[in-house]
Amino acid sequence: MKNSLLKNGFYNSVAGLIRIALGILIIPVLIRILGIEEYGLWTLASAVVVMVTLAEAGLSTATTVFVSQDLGKKDVDGLSQTLTVTFGAMLILATLAAVALWMGAEGIINLFPKLGQEQQLKVIQAIQIGGLVVAVRLLQQILVGVEQAHQRYDLMNVVNTMQCVLLSVGMLVVATLGGRTVELMQWQALTSVVSLLSHIWIVRSLLKDINLGLSWNQEKAMAVGGYSLMMWVDTLGSTLFSRGDRLIVGSLLGTQMVGVYAAITDVTAQINSFSALPVQPLLPSLSNLIEDQDINRHQLKQQVEQATQISGLVALGMGASLITLSPLIVRIFFSQQTTSEYITLFCIATAIYAFYSCHAVGYYSLLATKAVKTCALIQLLGSLSSLLLIAFGAYNFGLIGAILGNSGYLSTGLVTVFGMKRLSFSYFLWLKWLWFPLIWFFMIVLLNFQLPTDYILRYIVFSIQTIVILIWFAITNKYRFSLIKKYISAKK
Repeated sequence: MKNSLLKNGFYNSVAGLIRIALGILIIPVLIRILGIEEYGLWTLASAVVVMVTLAEAGLSTATTVFVSQDLGKKDVDGLSQTLTVTFGAMLILATLAAVALWMGAEGIINLFPKLGQEQQLKVIQAIQIGGLVVAVRLLQQILVGVEQAHQRYDLMNVVNTMQCVLLSVGMLVVATLGGRTVELMQWQALTSVVSLLSHIWIVRSLLKDINLGLSWNQEKAMAVGGYSLMMWVDTLGSTLFSRGDRLIVGSLLGTQMVGVYAAITDVTAQINSFSALPVQPLLPSLSNLIEDQDINRHQLKQQVEQATQISGLVALGMGASLITLSPLIVRIFFSQQTTSEYITLFCIATAIYAFYSCHAVGYYSLLATKAVKTCALIQLLGSLSSLLLIAFGAYNFGLIGAILGNSGYLSTGLVTVFGMKRLSFSYFLWLKWLWFPLIWFFMIVLLNFQLPTDYILRYIVFSIQTIVILIWFAITNKYRFSLIKKYISAKK
């Protein structure tokens, strides 16, 4: 069990790192090829597509949970009922989502009055094609749920990573050949279909020895529906924040500003994505410990402390690195003439994302202790407050107001407060575990205001600050490193 968790965590981390790296690297290249205004159009169209994938309604997670239970009990009838409910429900949702985008594209585009007539036609076409993308992605999620239930994270991550590589490289080729927003969406639809067929082949091979059939069960449908609903609320919150902000900025400030906004936040958002990867295995680990009647409080505390420090190390370390290297990063993304005016915006966004990314452990703690409602409510309230601040800031202060509005999402730090409480730990333990990196990060931010844009100097500062934070982590976790050393010696 433990080895399986470590192995699956490794697959997730490596594949996730590749996808994150590709996501970051492709942004400046696309901006250079397309231009910031056309990139803004692409951002609007893709944001609409991502928002509509909310129709997934948490069914993919429910599929993983319920299929796992059926496989564990070797309940073929129960498995047939689960797959009938999940596949049937997702097929209906996928169809409705595709039709809604095709029929409602013109109505959606009316939300963006600053677009010209030619721009409107482009985005309408892209959104209509996006209907196919949404439908395929939704069906793909059910298949991924089945793969996860069978513990085939290796195959799942290979297919998803290949899809990401194919999509990224293809988008660059399409853009270089003169393709724009519509053509980029067509390529996304094609790669999604190829990926769906790959997942179908995997799932078919996993289920080939099981005698399955259509089987409807009202009780199973209600159980799956209830679980899916709470996960949908949780996903709604994060998706509203990650894509709804672009729709607001695009509506209030136009395509050029939403292109700049998207480029900045797409990079800084990777702090949250990457910092969560190494601590994802905490969820099943905590669940196992909590369900144990003879729970070892010391072991529980050690796991939470280590995960908190790893999450803080990655989140604040990445944040500090991005801030120190901000002149170079911004210059890569934008033209020489606009570099200086965007550095401050980039640093503000980085600081916001770095701070709220420190709360991944609190999030998993709530899920592990079955406090899904609390977690979903915090995510939803955090997203709504952030979107309101983004709208207010963009309307009154322009792009800098929109960036500052992201601070509303810091309220999701409540997951740590409630998560620690659910584990019967004091919230001040979290501050005790992270006091050094928090103070260190604050000092890096202050130092950045005094540093010139000299790249060599900033590389030197970057190297020093990285060494300092790694030394802190090594000293704090020296007993764990000693255990690893003993383990390696014993193996020899």
